[in-house]
Amino acid sequence: MALENATLSPATVRVAPSSLLDPAALGRISRLELVARQFMDGYVQGLHRSTHLGFAIDFAQHRQYVPGDDIKRIDWRVFAKADRYYIKQYEVNTNLQAHIVLDVSGSMKYRGVNEPLSKMRYGQFLVTCLAYLALRQQDSVGLITLDNQIRKFIPPRSAPSHLMNIIEALEESESGGESSLAQRLHEVAERIGHRGLVILISDCFEKTDAFIQALHHFRHRRHELLLLHVMADDEINFPFRKWTLFENLERSGHQLRLDPSLVRARYMTRLREHMAAIHEATNSLRISRAVLNTREPFDQALTAYLAQRMYERRS
Repeated sequence: MALENATLSPATVRVAPSSLLDPAALGRISRLELVARQFMDGYVQGLHRSTHLGFAIDFAQHRQYVPGDDIKRIDWRVFAKADRYYIKQYEVNTNLQAHIVLDVSGSMKYRGVNEPLSKMRYGQFLVTCLAYLALRQQDSVGLITLDNQIRKFIPPRSAPSHLMNIIEALEESESGGESSLAQRLHEVAERIGHRGLVILISDCFEKTDAFIQALHHFRHRRHELLLLHVMADDEINFPFRKWTLFENLERSGHQLRLDPSLVRARYMTRLREHMAAIHEATNSLRISRAVLNTREPFDQALTAYLAQRMYERRS
C-alpha cells in the first residue's frame, strides 16, 4: 500500500529535470562503466568476459595440439620443457546484452513529500542513464516494463539510435496497474534467451517469498542480476505524525485514515523484516543490490553505485 502524498512546498522541492535526456546527469556517469562480473555469452569484442575460448589477450589455459590447429599458437617454451606441442587458449571478450526491467505498477507513482520525482520518474531516469552507458560502450540494451502484465518488451540492440526508442517507450509508460511483480518476473526470466545482465528497477512491494523465488529463477537461468531497490524517503522512515489519509495506489477507492502513531511500530517492523529477507537472499544468490532513496538525486545515487561496482571488480 502506498502512502498519500502531502502538499508540497515550492521552497523546499528540488527542481526535477524536464527531460529524460538530462545532459548534466549523462555527463556525470559517462566516465563510468557498466561491466558484468560473471561470464557472458557472445563473440563480439567488448568489455566483458565470455564463456568461449579463442585467440584474444587474456590467457586461459593450454591444451594439446591436434592436426589443423594454427601452429602460430604453439607454446614453444612448453615444447622445450615437455617435448610436446601445446596450444595457448585465451578468454574471448564479448559484448554485454543487458535487459533493463522497470516496474510500472501503481505503487511506483508515489512521490514523497518534498521530493521532486515519483519513484516511477526516478526509475525512468535510471533506465535512461543505464541505457546510455551501455550503448556508449557498444553493448546491447533492451527495456521491459511490467505491472500486472508485461507492457513493453524491447529486445536489446547496440545502435546508438536505440536510446531514443527506449526513451520514447519510457515516456509512453504510465504507472497505475495492480502489481503481480513476482509472476511477471518469472515470465521475463523465461523469455530472455541468452544469459546476460538483467537490471531490475522496482520498489519491491511484493510478497517476500514470492519475490525471492523470482530472483532465484533469474539465477537459475544463469543471468547476472542487479536490483535497484527504489523507495521514497517516506516509505523508509515513515515520518507522519498527524492523522493521515493512506491511499492504495493500485486499487481505486481503497483508502484508510489512520493515526500514524498507532501503526508506525508495526509498519517499521514489517518493513525491516521485508528488507532483511531481500538482503539475505540477494547476498546468497550473489545479486548486486542497492537501495536508492528518491530523496537523493538519481545521478548521484547511480554514480556512487556504479563506482563501487567498478572498485570491487578491480580490487
